[in-house]
Amino acid sequence: MRFSASTFLVAAALAAMPVHAFTAWSGNACNGAQGADAACNGGCGDFRDRHSFKAGSGTHCVALYAGTNCGGQRFNFTGQSQQCTNVNTGTNIQSYRCYAGAGCS
Repeated sequence: MRFSASTFLVAAALAAMPVHAFTAWSGNACNGAQGADAACNGGCGDFRDRHSFKAGSGTHCVALYAGTNCGGQRFNFTGQSQQCTNVNTGTNIQSYRCYAGAGCS
């Protein structure tokens, strides 16, 4: 079997994607400017200028924060799994944490 260079590039790109990825967009329906894929490992990430998100396969809990560095008022979005979620909390969300599993902790 013969593989081309493009086959290896595609395989490398897929391998580099974080497991249980979290991605946010500037639009309300997972459209507009797309942010980088981030792992759902509980780390704090920047959500400024984002208005929707999608967590990868499996069950996730996403905690959104009104303050930077995951501080201030917190909003939990439980049961997230590969669906687009429009963030409409009534406040300007600045940061997030994504957790693999059902709980936001």
